[in-house]
Amino acid sequence: MTDDNQRKQDNQAGGINPVAAAVTGAVVGAVAVGVAGATVLADNDNRKQVEKVIDEAKNNVEDIKANVGEKIAEGQEKVDAVVTAATDSTQNAVDDAR
Repeated sequence: MTDDNQRKQDNQAGGINPVAAAVTGAVVGAVAVGVAGATVLADNDNRKQVEKVIDEAKNNVEDIKANVGEKIAEGQEKVDAVVTAATDSTQNAVDDAR
């Protein structure tokens, strides 16, 4: 069963292709960001502030990377312990079955 709103939409011809609208929006957004970035970087004080923010971001990324590496190592140790326990348990069950 078709409702009235769907019939109205089906009967309307034309419109804007959603893909074309998305691409156009992305291009307009990129241009706006580029113009804003050029405007900000035109001033020497602003440029120094941006460089400072970028350097701080790099340091934060390095700290986060180190923390993630530690968490992965801890997780790997836990996985190894579980695998070892499961293997031992399985081997014990096999031995008991014999």
